Amino acid sequence: MSASTGSREMPGLQIGDMGALLSLEQIEADVWRSLEPDRNFGGEVFGGQYLGLSVGAAMRSTPARSPHAMTSYFLRGARAARPVDYHVERTRDGRAFAHRRVTAMQDGKEVFRAEISFHDWEEGEAEHNTPPPSVPPMEQLTSLRQNVRDLADIINLETSDRVLNRSSFDTYFLDPDEGLGKPGARPETIAWVQPHPAPPADDPIAYYTTLAYLTDACANFPSRTTHADSLYDGQLLSVSLNHAIWFHARPRPIERVLYALDGPFSGGGLGYNRGAMYDVHGHMLASVVQEALIRRRQPKED
Repeated sequence: MSASTGSREMPGLQIGDMGALLSLEQIEADVWRSLEPDRNFGGEVFGGQYLGLSVGAAMRSTPARSPHAMTSYFLRGARAARPVDYHVERTRDGRAFAHRRVTAMQDGKEVFRAEISFHDWEEGEAEHNTPPPSVPPMEQLTSLRQNVRDLADIINLETSDRVLNRSSFDTYFLDPDEGLGKPGARPETIAWVQPHPAPPADDPIAYYTTLAYLTDACANFPSRTTHADSLYDGQLLSVSLNHAIWFHARPRPIERVLYALDGPFSGGGLGYNRGAMYDVHGHMLASVVQEALIRRRQPKED
């Protein structure tokens, strides 16, 4: 493959930094509005923003507790050019647990729903942590963004646009080709994910919203990498259907996280993915499961 240092960033489509994308404005009691658009290539809201802002809205109604589990459903596409309102229902407040339901609305329609459970951390209880996979440090790897720049002369425009115009995070795949599509590869994905900027270590809302956002960074790659020459050219369509997160750690620095996923099954138009996220010291931060629609684009009839 020939290499190039050329770039196709399009300033008019640039996606903002993490702090802006995860900001909310309160418009009434327990109703919060997104402030910064976070778009997929088709102009719809990026799934990670739904996840992060739902956690942020719910946490503002439970200031003394931390989320430990979240299940969510992507119900219909919302246009990133218009705000999304996050309605929080205070379902339960118990002695050790609390529960919130978050409904995301646009133009009077429900576009996303999340159920989020909160728990008071209990000191001195039994604990263990399975270790992360052994991988090179991030500094020894090439980011997906740089890989696309290096291949600018031969890579398709859709891939270039979708990768280069998102500045909220960078991914560093162990195998650079797996970040683009690699037919015949094992249905696994391992990557360092670096948020821009990293959340302040003393801000629990910023920590949990950033972590939730990052879980969608490459969540359905394992179930489709092995089936696609390119993950970004639209020939193998992918739409997130449901997403679950279990948060395992209290806030800590996350300048980068290691995301290890596998995809045990794809079939019938669906792909199942599961993964774990670790900090640089090997502490497990979260477990993730996502099911996605995986469908080949049908050729247009003449």
